[in-house]
Amino acid sequence: MTRSYLKKELLKYGIINFKINTMNIVEYMADLNYLVRNNAHSECTKGLLLNVEFIKNKLENLGFEVRLYKNESSTPVIYAFRKSKKSNNSIGIYNHYDVELTNDEQWNTNSTELTEIGERIFGRGVADNLGIWLLRMYAIENLSENETPEIHWLFEGQEELGSPIAHEVFPKLNLPSMDIWFEETGFFDLTEFRQRFLTLNENSKLQQAKTKASNLLRNIEFISYTENRHLTKFDKCPFLTHILNNQPYMAVGPNDEYSKIHEPNESLALPLIVKSFEQFRELLKFYSE
Repeated sequence: MTRSYLKKELLKYGIINFKINTMNIVEYMADLNYLVRNNAHSECTKGLLLNVEFIKNKLENLGFEVRLYKNESSTPVIYAFRKSKKSNNSIGIYNHYDVELTNDEQWNTNSTELTEIGERIFGRGVADNLGIWLLRMYAIENLSENETPEIHWLFEGQEELGSPIAHEVFPKLNLPSMDIWFEETGFFDLTEFRQRFLTLNENSKLQQAKTKASNLLRNIEFISYTENRHLTKFDKCPFLTHILNNQPYMAVGPNDEYSKIHEPNESLALPLIVKSFEQFRELLKFYSE
């Protein structure tokens, strides 16, 4: 993926002055294609376990201690932890590795094959939320351990089923208080050229974090706005119920009005993946200070 390609695709939205950063978008798409092909829905245990293996291997290679919590009838909750070599600050991240069942007859592409069309990539689960946690892994990989805070990362594999195992495991984890928790994803409004941050329990550090993320929108001529609420949930969320409490919270990421979560032709915009990678990398550095 070249600089000129990404700039051209941004120009389709009337965005100018885009500057590529150091994300390896080709490698990212190869990894995401692997995850999409696993088709990790509730009736495909093999695919779910392949995603677990991918997460475990990737995070262990990044220096995380990884623990799996499961019972005989479930795929595991993953808890990963990495101390910082410099910072006493800590962040939490919540994601899920399962995807919604798909109806291929309603797709314009193969739902279990990552397909690039114009500025977008299509595949079941890319926006909800395989592509989001993968770009966060790439952001962590892009920084030294001196540039990141202590990180606590939770994954569950039954989010699309109402999270029964997570509701069982999360209350028993006894996690420390975090300087901030990052939710599954966020939202870009491409019609109005703006990005939405969802926040709860804002403190001065979170306000500064929003400014850091907003400043990175200048070169694409977007603005940001904030709604003080959590992401819309279809079921009772184990993270919000058992983990968050009064800790600072931020939902930020690359989804947009064309992402079509839980619908045919689910997709993400490549330029917004790169921008979200840049933002998350900056937030990691900020919370390491």
